Amino acid sequence: MQADGSITELALLDGVLSAHLRCPAGLIPAPGQYLLAHAAGSDAPLATAIFAAHTYADELVIAPPIPAQWMPGTRLHLRGPLGHGFDLPVSARRIALIPFESSPRTLLGLLQPSEKQDGAVTLVAENTPDDLPLQVEVQPLHALLEVCRWADFVALDASRESLPKLKELFQAARYTMKAEAQVLVRTPMPCGALAACGVCTVEIAGHTQLACEDGPVFDFNQLMGWFSKA
Repeated sequence: MQADGSITELALLDGVLSAHLRCPAGLIPAPGQYLLAHAAGSDAPLATAIFAAHTYADELVIAPPIPAQWMPGTRLHLRGPLGHGFDLPVSARRIALIPFESSPRTLLGLLQPSEKQDGAVTLVAENTPDDLPLQVEVQPLHALLEVCRWADFVALDASRESLPKLKELFQAARYTMKAEAQVLVRTPMPCGALAACGVCTVEIAGHTQLACEDGPVFDFNQLMGWFSKA
């Protein structure tokens, strides 16, 4: 779907510039999905991929950061929602959110669906985000593996470059981690699945997949090359 939206106000989330975006309800992305946005009249060659930190009926709060040129009243040409987002199991009651070397704001988009199914949410991060609901437990990064052992579902947010480090970190917990886990892989997605430009390629079991189309959320075990825990 393509349509125009507009920035209604700016906001600081954890000290980083964000914004409220009003747009048609059909463009609101699910957690982990994204929109491609290009400011009207901008000479920027590429659109910006944006994720939602919080959604409303016809508005979303953009997970930071945003381009510095975007101001209240800026009109954005939008396309989306694009990609595969998080698939939160309906049976999940203990949910862990792990922003790996990234802002937690995109993962906090899972708070709304988690609340609807009475899920208890734990955020594993060094810093507590502004205005975090009191019912969300916060654990430090050194408790990451312990949290993952009792969670029913684990959602991670990691850059493509950090995936080898992520694999090394979880190697020791490979056989004791029972939770279903999914990873939002951060990588440039300039074409938004239109041109198969290959900029966003992710290697899974020797096969090339495109984050813009096949992701950006991938199954954790497949991404790590762990197809069986036996």
